[in-house]
Amino acid sequence: MIDRGTRLLTEAGYTSSRIYTYKWLWKKGILVYMSEIGKVDYDEKLGQEFILTCQVGGTVTFHHRDLIKSIDVLNNILTHDSIGGRKSHEVKYPFNGKIGKEATKYITSLIELRRNKRTIQSYLKILSNFIENLTEQGICTPSEITEDTIVRYVENRTYRQCEYITKVKRFLLFLFQNDIIATDFSYVLKKLGKQIKRTRIPSFYSETEVKKVEQSLSRSSNVGKRDYAMILLSSRLGMRVSDIAHLTFGNIDWENNNIHFLQYKTGNPVILPLLPAVGNAIIDYLRYGRPKIYSDRVFISCRAPYKELDGNAVHSIIARAFSLSGININERHHGGHALRFSLAQRMLEKSTPIPIISETLGHTVLDTTRTYVRIDLSHMQQCVLDIPEVKEEFYLQKGGCFYD
Repeated sequence: MIDRGTRLLTEAGYTSSRIYTYKWLWKKGILVYMSEIGKVDYDEKLGQEFILTCQVGGTVTFHHRDLIKSIDVLNNILTHDSIGGRKSHEVKYPFNGKIGKEATKYITSLIELRRNKRTIQSYLKILSNFIENLTEQGICTPSEITEDTIVRYVENRTYRQCEYITKVKRFLLFLFQNDIIATDFSYVLKKLGKQIKRTRIPSFYSETEVKKVEQSLSRSSNVGKRDYAMILLSSRLGMRVSDIAHLTFGNIDWENNNIHFLQYKTGNPVILPLLPAVGNAIIDYLRYGRPKIYSDRVFISCRAPYKELDGNAVHSIIARAFSLSGININERHHGGHALRFSLAQRMLEKSTPIPIISETLGHTVLDTTRTYVRIDLSHMQQCVLDIPEVKEEFYLQKGGCFYD
């Protein structure tokens, strides 16, 4: 089994030092334990018994943690003929009470309509949050939902209010259409959505702040080289985190110095210039940072077992760089979207036409790009009209302030 484990670790791209560590842990850990109790054949039950011996006074030391991990690998080899991967736990979103029962029916209807997994997960999260908030307000049945309870819920959402409004509105419409509630609350949420769209100002950062984010990463490590290249793709080219995660070698045209791909969000094609700084960062990562494994994706995890990154991972990496930079991020979004907004702001400052900005950011309609005009303060100031001088006769006329 240990020989099989050694081969699987090698195939998964683990370093020779890490493979040596696992072999040492098996030799000094489970093999010694089996020898002491007179066992020859290994099984999962035996592994669990050994894990119990690794707990000292209810705590687990770093050394014992590694011993437990070595048993997890052996169990995966025994049951699945693989070393397994990093453990992840599926998040549960409870649907409690009578409102939760109706929400479960709504989710079932979405599944029957073949909505994708990401959409379903988003609905699960938001509706669970909505039901929890209603419970805190003392609302336990659908018939008790009122306009005030909906408004209070929306006002308590700090981020992504539009997404919450859209999904809750569709759920409440489902309840109305199925005679679960007597009132169609769509008008309430529609009105709230318009107010938010009018007042929401995108988060953006100055050129100096963006440079601090870029420079916050140490490029001496393989992780730093990878993260720096990904951040430049967002800050210099305005690529979405999902497109960065799904970037393949075939998307990079080194001869013509451009990057071409189908957007993950819209499916529309985009061609962007491969700027020297961006290209050099990618080359540095590919030569000295990327693990030597086969994958068409450019960016992958830096620790074995290696896997391709997704948009959430890229977003987390960018958000961490913002935190490391030391710039003020209080009450400001600090992810890939903020870097896109910041790029748009710099382009607006240089009087770049809206259609070109739209093409760079991959927007399907110009109206989406016009949202960015609200952050173009320098040009907005040029549109301010002088207040005309008011003659004295205006105030002295009948109805005027000084009319006698």
